[in-house]
Amino acid sequence: MAACQLQMQGIDCIIIDKKSGPTKESRALILHARTLEIYDQMGLGNEALLLGKIVQKVQFIIKQKKVEEIAIGSIGEGLSPFPFLLILEQSKNEELLYNFLMTVNGDVSWNTEMLSVVQDKEKITAVVRRNEEDIDIEAEYLIAADGAGSTVRNALEIPFEGNTYEHIFYVADTKLNKEWNHDALTIYLSGQSFLGLFPMQGESRFRAIGILPPSFQNEEPKQFEEIAPLIQKQVDIPIEFSETAWFSVYRLHHRCIQNFRKDRIFFAGDAAHIHSPAGGQGMNTGLQDAYNLAWKLAMVLKGAVNAKVLDTYQQERLPFAKQLIRSTDKAFSLVTSGKWYHRLFRLRIAPLIVPFIVKMKRMKLRTFTIVTQIGIKYIQSDLTVNRVEQVLPIKAGHRFPFIKTNAGESLYEMMREPLFHALLFTKGEDEKIIKEMQEMEKELSHVMKFTLLKDETSIWKKFRLKKDTIIIVRPDHYIGLVTDEGSKVAGDYLRRLAKEKKEEVSMLVKTQTHN
Repeated sequence: MAACQLQMQGIDCIIIDKKSGPTKESRALILHARTLEIYDQMGLGNEALLLGKIVQKVQFIIKQKKVEEIAIGSIGEGLSPFPFLLILEQSKNEELLYNFLMTVNGDVSWNTEMLSVVQDKEKITAVVRRNEEDIDIEAEYLIAADGAGSTVRNALEIPFEGNTYEHIFYVADTKLNKEWNHDALTIYLSGQSFLGLFPMQGESRFRAIGILPPSFQNEEPKQFEEIAPLIQKQVDIPIEFSETAWFSVYRLHHRCIQNFRKDRIFFAGDAAHIHSPAGGQGMNTGLQDAYNLAWKLAMVLKGAVNAKVLDTYQQERLPFAKQLIRSTDKAFSLVTSGKWYHRLFRLRIAPLIVPFIVKMKRMKLRTFTIVTQIGIKYIQSDLTVNRVEQVLPIKAGHRFPFIKTNAGESLYEMMREPLFHALLFTKGEDEKIIKEMQEMEKELSHVMKFTLLKDETSIWKKFRLKKDTIIIVRPDHYIGLVTDEGSKVAGDYLRRLAKEKKEEVSMLVKTQTHN
């Protein structure tokens, strides 16, 4: 994701990977609305939908009894152009992004291993090994997206603080008997175990996730078939597994570093934070880390904005990572813990409250907002400024909402370019502010694009506007500024971020081979 974002903006980068090619195993499974919005901005939204499978229902089974079935095929209607959960495994995401990377003149150095990295005030120098040759790479920045066992993080001796869950877990991509509902994501809960079944593309194919049976805690199984009969006995529901394509056992951790940046080195994804799989957040969070960082790096390297913008990566993504670890830990404990109060909740209380909650539209929309990450807020960021006299439902630091013009056009479609978008909502009574914004666009064309939205009655009503209002939307569709105090506030905001003129991109990326 980082390489795609950089290359598509003309920033040269080298991406290295020890593997010989994209991941073959399915691994992470769910793609959420916020990530799909990013893909759509890249022109990949429809392709992702064709590769994946929309989850139509979620069903809960507690102690062999179906408690509730929830239709979620369009649960977030009106909140996002992608109002659903999409099953699109990691391997297909990697393939999708790799193919895109090659269309923007990028590629991956496969079979290449990071050996060491040092940095000074001007550059980083990495030593990598490929085909038994050691190669020096000099660059201006390094993004360490090298996973939970991050070589870069370990080399810098950065603590990865947190703990390990007590249980050993299993994951299997397998087939279920045809009677099982292939449109539904199933969560089975009992006193001592749980089973998650996620529908995948292919007839009767599912991802099965659960706690490894106690008899295998000291001797891990090599094949799913060794534990399948025990799982069937544990859940005691009519379920049969066959034709397993992938199986693995693993321990889960919840850990996080305290700084996502060390001078010219940035950390993203599992190299920075890991957590339980509750809610399918891991892959989405990593992709969004990379996306958040890459547009800022690109604008800095192109000489469009001040390098201080890079400080906001830490400000925005670290608080969310910590919040995510807390929330997924709590959710996961409710499902997997053997403590008496957690068992009481999932076996006695959950069957009573789940049917009530799922009938509340507001609760379902709130859940969609949290799980799909469209509700992430960057309130404390240096890029966030609110300057309004009105009390508005729309605020700086929030993702710009999915909304359409009177003509039915999504504003997202109007904001695809990786620039700051200054939107003026006006009834046209003051022509002066329009001219001032047009002049500002000429001056700051390397940073911003101006869009006039005149007499958009539906938007005025939804945003509860009472006077001319300027909303500056960042390249990632987050709101940087909301003001009803005129164009000067907008100009001051953009000039504080921008450099006075376009500068040549230095892009120090050099390689040297040595023995």
